[in-house]
Amino acid sequence: MPQAIYPAPLAAMLVASAGKKYRPSNGTEGEIFISHWCFACQRDKALREDRDVFECDDNERCDIVGNTMCYDVDAEQYPKEWQIGDDGQPCCTAFVPAGDPIPSPRCEHTLDMFAEAP
Repeated sequence: MPQAIYPAPLAAMLVASAGKKYRPSNGTEGEIFISHWCFACQRDKALREDRDVFECDDNERCDIVGNTMCYDVDAEQYPKEWQIGDDGQPCCTAFVPAGDPIPSPRCEHTLDMFAEAP
């Protein structure tokens, strides 16, 4: 898991905001977040391996970073994956450590036939 980017006292103040969308306050904070999360994520080969995004297959690029720059944090299209974590630190809930397989998406409308009974 990537390291924390906020000092502990600031993160402690943000614990109450857990689950809310995160937007870096400036370009420097954005670069720090991206270098800690996106550069270490299996979902984005373009950032991880410094490749041209147009040379990557669709399954080798992540649109989250671009969408955070295109939409206002209050817009419905702003990625919900960038949020304040339970510890008050900004995080990306779509993060997959580089080298790990990307989990297959599961349809939320399909019943799980193999789940344990309540």
